[in-house]
Amino acid sequence: MAKCIIAIMTLLASGIANAPPVDSPEAGRSLAAPYAQFGFDALRDLSSEHPRDNVFISPTSIAVALAMASNGANGATRDAILKTLHSNRQSIDMFNADNRALVEQINKATAVQLSMANALWAQKVVPLNPSFVQTLGTAYRAGAENLDFRDPKSVEKINAWVAKHTNDRVQEILNHIDPSTVLVLTSAIAFKGKWSLPFDPKMTQPHDFKNGSGSLRKVPMMKHFGEYSYAKDSSLESIRLPYADRMFAMYVVLPRDVVAMRRFLQQLTSDRFTFLVSSLGLRSGTIDLPRFAINYRTGLNATLAKLGMGIALKEGADFSGIHQPPPPMRISDVRHVSFLKVDEEGTEASAATAIAAVPTSALREREEPFHMVVDHPFFVVIRDERSGQILFTGVVTEPQS
Repeated sequence: MAKCIIAIMTLLASGIANAPPVDSPEAGRSLAAPYAQFGFDALRDLSSEHPRDNVFISPTSIAVALAMASNGANGATRDAILKTLHSNRQSIDMFNADNRALVEQINKATAVQLSMANALWAQKVVPLNPSFVQTLGTAYRAGAENLDFRDPKSVEKINAWVAKHTNDRVQEILNHIDPSTVLVLTSAIAFKGKWSLPFDPKMTQPHDFKNGSGSLRKVPMMKHFGEYSYAKDSSLESIRLPYADRMFAMYVVLPRDVVAMRRFLQQLTSDRFTFLVSSLGLRSGTIDLPRFAINYRTGLNATLAKLGMGIALKEGADFSGIHQPPPPMRISDVRHVSFLKVDEEGTEASAATAIAAVPTSALREREEPFHMVVDHPFFVVIRDERSGQILFTGVVTEPQS
């Protein structure tokens, strides 16, 4: 049986540009909730499998790659992919139009450095359905190239594309390609943004951090006092850390302990996160946040199967929209690579965010300054405030220098 591989790759990087925001804030908004829900579903499963490890993914990168694959699927296979992406209540044409708007919005963002690139790599001896190739080119800006997957240079070619579209942050998404492979799909997303309220490096000091296994280790802890959107209840603290353009932001949620983190992830949905964002109020206070970096790599086959996409991963899958059998095709491998760096200047990341509600100044004056110390495992989201699109989300259990 021939195989269809989807290789998914993600990057976060640091820096800022000062141009005005894009002119179409509605672009891609319709996918914000379903792709966020998909991302939280995947994060919950990956974190439950490895509760003591860092987990960091880009829901947008994974979802867009799977959306491309759905255009080659038919019947129950397509239904399963779209249901997994929480996007099964619209026609495939409307779904593609929404993805096109999302990709265009990402690539038109000028207030920060933000880009997305997609590509289709096809075995040159297997003719693909022209309409499939055309749809991916039109709706997803996916360039198409024929390769001989029996030649080791094909791996080098794809990895070079990955490096190019991640500013050399990710050098390898594939280490080999099965000679029977028919198709490889890749999706790369990159972001650079500086904090609106940068941390002073002189304030960074070593501080104890209790990691996922309960052990203490020293981490460089950044500190800043200012006005932030913030909230606290009996089980967790939440804060919004905007980037200089204020069109993008990082959200940090700090559950009280391991039990509270587990409960938070179990109950996490797109609607609940939107409610959490709306509950934040502008307050003065101090945030202590580790300076850290994460390199994350995972296979997603098992997770996607649990989320309802198993039919696309095994014999009996219908990808006749890519190529009429024989040979029949299935997805054999879904891989994800991500990178996150948080320092005093900003973040290497991609983002989708919504603006938090602001209480009146009179209410703020009655509240004491907060002091949020992120010294144990925490949840993080990078969001595009224009559309609410969540580009990255994860659980940090052990910050790495």
